Amino acid sequence: MKIALLQNVPNLGEKGEIKDVSDGYGRNFLIKRKLAEILTPKLEKQLALQKEMREKSKIVVAKKYLILKKKIEELKLTFKTKIGETGKVFGSITPVKIIAELKKQGVNLEKEQVLSEPIKTLGEHKIKIKLPQGIETELKIAIEPSVSK
Repeated sequence: MKIALLQNVPNLGEKGEIKDVSDGYGRNFLIKRKLAEILTPKLEKQLALQKEMREKSKIVVAKKYLILKKKIEELKLTFKTKIGETGKVFGSITPVKIIAELKKQGVNLEKEQVLSEPIKTLGEHKIKIKLPQGIETELKIAIEPSVSK
């Protein structure tokens, strides 16, 4: 029996997929629990259209994130921080501080997207940024001592 999945079903497939299952499994489990529907020509056309629309939207979203990736790669953030007499940095530059600075530059990210531990050393650093759809990039940041008078 050919069925179309209405929801993700573990060990079988994802929503929108067409599967060939035994009659008993299809009727008594999948259809009864509204996890699937018997495949009809009308339903098959509808699923094909939905799949095409999902693919088009994925392409549009991917382009948007590739533009964001390029913008992040072109940025270089500079953080001023206090240092002690021995040259040790007071505090650290955390992902939250990086996100706040990126927001000022017009880039909105979530904390989980900035893959970095707090940075406690002066100099230049590269921070990994993970964008949706498997797109990764690096952000350059510089940590400099603040001039105290």
